Amino acid sequence: MFIARVQSKGKNGKNYVSVLLRESKRIGDKVVSKTIAVLTEMPGWLITVVERAVKDGKGADSLQQIAERPDSPLGMRQAESFGALCLVHEIARSCSIVKALGSADEAKLALWQVLARVLSPATSLLGMVRLAGSCAATCLLGIRESFTEDDLYANGGWIAECQTRVEAKLWQLRPEKAGADKSLFYYDVTSSYFEGQQNALAEFGYNRDKIKGKKQVVMGLLTDSDGEPMSVSLFPGNTNDLGTFATQVNSLKHIFKQESITLVGDRGMIRGPQQKEVNAAGFNYISALHKAEIETLLKSGEVQLGFFDNVVHETLLKDGRRLVTRCNPIRREELAATHRGFKAKMDAWVKAANTYLMEHPKARESTQLRQGTQRLKRGRLDAWVSLQVSERRLTLVEDEEKLKEHAKLDGCYAIVSDLTTTKADAQTLHDRYKDLSKVESDFRTLKHGHLEIRPWHVRSEDNTRAHAFTAMLALKIRRRLQQAWEPLNMTVEEGLTELAKLCVIEIYDKTSGRSVSRHLPDPSTIQAQLLGAAGVTLPKNLPAAGPDVVTRVKLQDRRKTSKKP
Repeated sequence: MFIARVQSKGKNGKNYVSVLLRESKRIGDKVVSKTIAVLTEMPGWLITVVERAVKDGKGADSLQQIAERPDSPLGMRQAESFGALCLVHEIARSCSIVKALGSADEAKLALWQVLARVLSPATSLLGMVRLAGSCAATCLLGIRESFTEDDLYANGGWIAECQTRVEAKLWQLRPEKAGADKSLFYYDVTSSYFEGQQNALAEFGYNRDKIKGKKQVVMGLLTDSDGEPMSVSLFPGNTNDLGTFATQVNSLKHIFKQESITLVGDRGMIRGPQQKEVNAAGFNYISALHKAEIETLLKSGEVQLGFFDNVVHETLLKDGRRLVTRCNPIRREELAATHRGFKAKMDAWVKAANTYLMEHPKARESTQLRQGTQRLKRGRLDAWVSLQVSERRLTLVEDEEKLKEHAKLDGCYAIVSDLTTTKADAQTLHDRYKDLSKVESDFRTLKHGHLEIRPWHVRSEDNTRAHAFTAMLALKIRRRLQQAWEPLNMTVEEGLTELAKLCVIEIYDKTSGRSVSRHLPDPSTIQAQLLGAAGVTLPKNLPAAGPDVVTRVKLQDRRKTSKKP
């Protein structure tokens, strides 16, 4: 290392001298120098100390050695968290998210919302601003100006407007995977409820979370054959699942420019009208039949109960569709165990009810009978179990024939498709439908798992859509990390927590508080393993510190204080 004094002339003709701490090395026939720190604004005595240390030949750690002395004018302090942010930023780059969003200032804020969703799930825009203030977000992402939660909220409109373009760009930039079925896509729908009442898309509807009295939004997720998220769509909370399907068909045809497509959806998603929509677009489908539809085919004789076995069986229906049937013995036993469990609870309840009637002569048996009948319905036992009363005593009566009829299709399922046998055999149809679990797994990650899309901290439609879209992009990053860290027996949450401990170390002037030099310590053993498994290398030279980010909201103003009388 050496101290260089560089003279330059300003626009006003005045000469300026910059004092730089530099390092040089030979690469081939050339000597290349790079600037380690700018000392121009440091006090003269400090520049002299640094220059003397360099001349004494103490090497690259000379500044740190000076700072470690008890009487040193320099000090060392921990600065921003760097490791976890650097990792997710590099994964976003490898997923082409950075390139798809672009390099505009709005794109950098959008990228920060994506990364913050991975680093701090379930956080609000206010929380994202606070997180940016504690990590190296501004310097690593090249954000030139400070921002507040108001800027992130305004950024939601840009994200919603650019969603279609970004999704199409990501599809174009996707890496080619050997053996991947480029014509196969999965689609599923879920709902997510709101705590408040003011969201633009919030409506009452069928609540999959079983939360009563809460408005919700309906969310559809489209993935490729590997379960990689491609597109997320939001609909008002009272939208029927079937009503969301046409949007995905149009997306595949017009946004993703696909011509040969097979859509896979569950039994509630691709029904008769939706199958016609798929065919009208020139696509194919793989779906399943409801239990009532299977029973209709059994009554008509098109399908025999013997077709439902442990092995896959194929039938060609009269309308030309292919039907693949199978019975899962594990699922059949699970349902039987559930019935036995409800029956055991009901036996215990009847015993307690009879004891109550015996100990309370004025109690009405009709009341106990009504309550018991309601319990049977909740446990779905009323199809083959009835409750009778005689001489103030309740008795459960089982009908074995009804039980046999009720349980005949337990564990059975029927997959329907219009694909020809040349495109997919029966086993392939079966396996592709079962792969729909990949989308269900993504939904669990978005809703209840790591990314935890609830609670929704936004109200406007644009920001609601932006929230869902940034969560989908964060899901792409998380999937990569999960695949990389599974061999290490490390969850994504644990890995990010460990890497967040890797922070920038600053050497600073104790008098002025100014930073003299910024360094990144060597990662620990586990941190190095996590970075290596993800294929990420930390930068040798840290970017200069970016602008400080401070929220405009003060917590003191938000907290409610109670006055004692």
